[in-house]
Amino acid sequence: MNKRMALVTGSLLALVLACVGDEEQPPPQPLPVEGQSTAPDSIVMPAFPASRRGYLVARSSGVYELSGEWPARAGMCEDPAVMEVLAQQPGVGTIVLLRLPPPPERLAIYPIAIVDSGAPPPPAAQIGVQLFQGANAYAFQGLEGQVVLTGMSDRVSGRYEVTLREISSNGLAKYAGVFESVMLETLPDAQCDEWKRELLPTDSVTGDN
Repeated sequence: MNKRMALVTGSLLALVLACVGDEEQPPPQPLPVEGQSTAPDSIVMPAFPASRRGYLVARSSGVYELSGEWPARAGMCEDPAVMEVLAQQPGVGTIVLLRLPPPPERLAIYPIAIVDSGAPPPPAAQIGVQLFQGANAYAFQGLEGQVVLTGMSDRVSGRYEVTLREISSNGLAKYAGVFESVMLETLPDAQCDEWKRELLPTDSVTGDN
């Protein structure tokens, strides 16, 4: 297994999935990753879909149907340096979280990184997907792959190819998507503070500068 790949922290995964899930339904807890670091060869990564301005467009392969296109929004903090791209509609949601390096190095490849505590060193990415079908709820985390950020100003663009793991069943899917010219805003201080508590060690948040 790649040295970047370890068990994602439960608190961060819960925070990511809570952004795309039903507020009245607590996100599922992650299970240990044991022996499933790669998807079976029978699950083929889908081709990138055609992009649509202001949308996240995705295609999936495997047991779970995660394909679709949804209006997206993006937000970022500088302390900590993170950016999220969020697309959600009733019943489904995707969040792409990027740990940003210092400018001007932000148009880069962001490997999917799962760490056992704190935050992975930038550039790094995490992806969470939540799907509701009738009475069933499915939550997925990115297991391996990458996000490529291709444009960033007042709007952001990029694409991703990732293997997803459904955290209750350990079922796997492959997920390719693009986000094109999504409006980028500065996140509220309260949300940046929440990311900071989750991503950075306590001593770096409360220590003297």
